[in-house]
Amino acid sequence: MNNMKEVEVEKKINESKFNFNKNFLFFLILPLIIIIVGVVLLCTVNFNLGTDFTGASIFKVYVNNEASFEGEGIESFDLNDKSDYNKVYDKIVSVLHDNNLDVVSVRTSSINITNYHVYGGQALEIEYKNTGDTKEEIYAMNDIVRNGIIAEFGYENYQDAVSDIDLQPATNGYWWSIGIVAAIMFAIIAVAIYMAFRFDVSIFITALLMTALDVFMTIGLVLICRVPVNMNFGIVIFATLLMTILNLFFFYSKAKDGLRSGKFERTSVSEMSNMITKVLSFKKSLFYAAILLFTILLIAISVPGVREVALGILLGAITTFYTSEFLLPGIWSICYHKKRIRHKPKNQ
Repeated sequence: MNNMKEVEVEKKINESKFNFNKNFLFFLILPLIIIIVGVVLLCTVNFNLGTDFTGASIFKVYVNNEASFEGEGIESFDLNDKSDYNKVYDKIVSVLHDNNLDVVSVRTSSINITNYHVYGGQALEIEYKNTGDTKEEIYAMNDIVRNGIIAEFGYENYQDAVSDIDLQPATNGYWWSIGIVAAIMFAIIAVAIYMAFRFDVSIFITALLMTALDVFMTIGLVLICRVPVNMNFGIVIFATLLMTILNLFFFYSKAKDGLRSGKFERTSVSEMSNMITKVLSFKKSLFYAAILLFTILLIAISVPGVREVALGILLGAITTFYTSEFLLPGIWSICYHKKRIRHKPKNQ
């Protein structure tokens, strides 16, 4: 039953009168807006650099679950209780937000405070991104944060209940990360050049245009959505380029098969690209739906590092689906010259 419905949907797509090339300029507006806004953001606020490039500060807050501390304004919380957990989290976040800081990660932990005979007491461990340009500025901000947390929980007489803030330095790998992205781009261009000499120059030109469009559009969305950029950003670019190459490969394969069989002998290049796009649309939608579900699952896991990569890949998937569906037919039609086509004789 499901197979019959799939066949019916695929048939409707193939028989639709929608013309991708006719609307090419209209569909080009969105990518141009995204790229322009991305350039503006890059020149003004830059990337939302993650802790790999900025460093991070980490501290623990004892939640007084054993009621070890007494005093005015001191509460006891049990992190196993969702309501208590949210109250503790909100108190900490309010102090960070007052200092224009955001939580990078949070997890339940334990703390020992020997002065007050607290061993294995419940604590919340918080990590936030450093914002100072020098260590002195970072240490000064960390002192402000720690004093703010102490005041928020009423721990003025029990200052050890908030641990010292550990400094996690930035990774000196910004240029190394850029080098990886550049190497990937070089590899893609090398593949495109090979395809140009092996098959047709038009595939080279189309590959370059699509690669540039997909990369710049993905980076623009990363800037707009303020997705944190860490050392693993190269994975996002690689995944985006891989999806671009797959879309080009399947499009070109369909075109090549149709030309060899004489299927497109009496059709214009514009009609040919429209027909190929419609044929690929259904299965491509299923492929991208699988990517969507997979990335949403990774985002839901909320593991720092994994979440950022999944968000980036999700933006790359949105980009490559859009460009392959609505822009690739038009770009191919512009680059491809049908006079180069050589059909096999029908008796072969």
